[in-house]
Amino acid sequence: MFATALPSDAAATIPVERRGQGRLLVEARALDGRTVRGRIEEEGFARVRFPRSGRRGLALEAVMINTGGGLAGGDASQSCLHAGRNAQLVVTTQAAEKIYRSDGATSHIDVELIAETGASLHWMPQATIVFDGARVERSIAAEVAPDARLLLVEPVILGRTARGERLSYGSLRDRWRIRRSGRLIYADGLQLDGDIAATLDRRATAGGWAAFATLLLVAPDAEARLDAVRGALGLAAGEDEFLPAELPDGLDAGASAWDGMLSVRLLARDGAPLESAIRRVLAVLGVGEVPRIWHS
Repeated sequence: MFATALPSDAAATIPVERRGQGRLLVEARALDGRTVRGRIEEEGFARVRFPRSGRRGLALEAVMINTGGGLAGGDASQSCLHAGRNAQLVVTTQAAEKIYRSDGATSHIDVELIAETGASLHWMPQATIVFDGARVERSIAAEVAPDARLLLVEPVILGRTARGERLSYGSLRDRWRIRRSGRLIYADGLQLDGDIAATLDRRATAGGWAAFATLLLVAPDAEARLDAVRGALGLAAGEDEFLPAELPDGLDAGASAWDGMLSVRLLARDGAPLESAIRRVLAVLGVGEVPRIWHS
């Protein structure tokens, strides 16, 4: 039977040289009215594949694969996704990323996103599932040209909810930094550690629910889409606060827009209402179809 907590200075039992390392670079380029692969680099457990599909028109769809099946304590993943001038790139993952229970070491996930002039970059991974006892730090950094479009969709599920597991101990730290022409326009951070279960049970935090997501659109038309997003979620158009009576069962949500950005926060009982809400939001954000891999 596992202990209910691991000390923050617990000794790692797996040698450093045996921990997983993955590095991925995907560059998309515009060529003759379509988007093609540019420079591709793969290292360690990180791989990328490009499904052939005419359904997305001019966009290039990239599917990231972790051949290790997830991240254990001390593993590290680095990804750089670069949409060149006028390129259209959609990036997702083959499956939900699993963060396994740690022996005391912290896993690291670093994502760098670049959208050049006239480009469109959609970062749409499937959910990250944080197992009880996991320790992970994630950083998302993006540089966006003034006329580019950047969409980030990041769902997180705390614990293996299908097995009745909840996240009660471990550590989750998340850091987002978005820049437009080098100027910081969006900064966000999350830190969960200590008695995580007690924190999540607070009504002002998660009310005991286990799934959440952030959707962020940085684009010239982002603010104009706010009312449509609120309508898709069952929120009153023009209101800053959500109306619980109008939201679907098992879902809380809020949306706001400013300075060429639109931010959506979703909190759900589990993964099912969360994914349903994400799909509704994407439909009014101009994403006609989610990545094909989401259907498998």
